[in-house]
Amino acid sequence: MATVVVTSDLHLGITSERTLRAMAEDIALEQPDLTILAGDLGEPFHHFVRCLNIFANLPGEVAVLSGNHDIWACEGHSSKDLWERDLPEATRGMGMLWLEDTIWQCEKLGVVGSLAWYDYSAVDPTLAPLSPPFYAENKSKYNLDGKRINWDWSDVDFATRLGDGLCERLQILDHDASVQTIFVVTHVPLFEEQILRKPGDMRWSFGNAYFGNLTTGQRIIDQPKLTRVISGHTHVGRGGVIQRDQLPPFRASVIPSDYNSPAYVVARDTDVAT
Repeated sequence: MATVVVTSDLHLGITSERTLRAMAEDIALEQPDLTILAGDLGEPFHHFVRCLNIFANLPGEVAVLSGNHDIWACEGHSSKDLWERDLPEATRGMGMLWLEDTIWQCEKLGVVGSLAWYDYSAVDPTLAPLSPPFYAENKSKYNLDGKRINWDWSDVDFATRLGDGLCERLQILDHDASVQTIFVVTHVPLFEEQILRKPGDMRWSFGNAYFGNLTTGQRIIDQPKLTRVISGHTHVGRGGVIQRDQLPPFRASVIPSDYNSPAYVVARDTDVAT
């Protein structure tokens, strides 16, 4: 039986190092085969590196994903350089796996992951449809990414690129006869069941455009070996069972990890959706 621990939104620099070290000790007691740090480890960059150090000596392997805060331009690092070079190099230099381009396998279990950038598809569906340029132009009013990420890529293009990579890795696992169970771990949630709605709150409803990627969720929903999807980003613990025609259901959830209150979830390859 393989044990996978997933945590996210640790935000070292707001959350204290002492608090995160205590959680790392708790995780070690789970004796995980794999621990995934699923984004927003710390900003600026030196806090990201410090956070890696805190979890470096856990049992098993440790894998890392970026969150949106991790790629905020800072300390002379551009967002593009953080994404393409600095974050992956720091992770690998610590002996950890950069999960954005890696497949992890243990016996019959395969695990893949992605930052899974938002593409505005999670905006409240009751709002009048608006164009992607409108969401892009107004992002800084609702999300600090609009002020602190300085690359030229559009959100939709970047989200599509990451979705393509995730689907390619899932395809590899689907074609591997030795793999019977797949976990997907993302920073940004992929399913409606992971999104908190607040009817009547226009700011929240519009802001959800930057807190999910339901498009990628629909791209992976028919993966027959999929049993768990675990995400972060929203700081609000939510989840549900995703029912599928002629396929077993799977569970999608968000880790209830918040500033000064980090959390983790434990997933085992024997878990079933309930």
